[in-house]
Amino acid sequence: MADERNDNRYLRGLSRSVDELNANTLILKLTEQVACGRSEPKVCEKLIYPLMNYNLEELNSTIIRVQVSDAHQDIILDWSKDWYDIKRDTFRQLAEFTGISLKSAYDISFWKPPVTNDVYPENPFAFRADGRAWFRITNSYPSPEDIPRSGLRCTKQDFKDKFFRDGDCFALNTKMKMEVTLDELYVSYRLVHLDLIDKTECNRLFCHHMSNKAFLDKQAKITNPNIESYLRAQYRPVPRIEYGDINFNYDFHNAKDIREREIHADLNIGQYFYSYCTAFLNATTNQRTPRIYWPNRG
Repeated sequence: MADERNDNRYLRGLSRSVDELNANTLILKLTEQVACGRSEPKVCEKLIYPLMNYNLEELNSTIIRVQVSDAHQDIILDWSKDWYDIKRDTFRQLAEFTGISLKSAYDISFWKPPVTNDVYPENPFAFRADGRAWFRITNSYPSPEDIPRSGLRCTKQDFKDKFFRDGDCFALNTKMKMEVTLDELYVSYRLVHLDLIDKTECNRLFCHHMSNKAFLDKQAKITNPNIESYLRAQYRPVPRIEYGDINFNYDFHNAKDIREREIHADLNIGQYFYSYCTAFLNATTNQRTPRIYWPNRG
């Protein structure tokens, strides 16, 4: 309490000095004192920054841009918040931009050139000297006791200092998927930095066909409560229960894949789940994704 009173008296004295000194001169003197250790750094927050018309929220935040076609949205990462709150804000801001419900968003992956030449473990986002930096977050918020220690590899400061930069611009790919039970839809967001995108053609990292506003708007219309009610009313393969555990065996997955294609064809929505793109390969089989919808339907 005594220290706080002393700080306040010190700051009031400095404030009175503003009338006697040029503000820029005072700012320079105080900045030098902070640098030399003769004044506390919090003096900057309480006096110097306000004199310079600094916004403390802006100083402690990073603004990145997400774009689809000609549409874009600035996403604010407020580092003064808890990491899980930053995650929530990011998903919320993307939901506002895409029109896809927050509930339907499953994860976000970010891809960009490395900020530094360091690789893991110094830079937890880059694993090869000539590689890309990336990370993925999911739309889930476990309690602290549920978080495995290995899940704490990256700190909030790492994200701020070693990945994001103010003004980073990412193009958005959205990929729709169905739960294995075929009764829910969800969306994965992929944000690829413009410096990694070949504007002339698609590749494994980014598909231009999927990155357009009309495609995104259609996905937003598909992810609605009505379609999930419809899905729950349809026939769906049921996995076997063995010794109290669900067994997603080979036969179940075959039946599930066939039924999923039938649902996509019946609703004519398969093109919004898979890109029919010569450069976009299936991640598991390394084969081109087959066309699984009826192109001649309305």
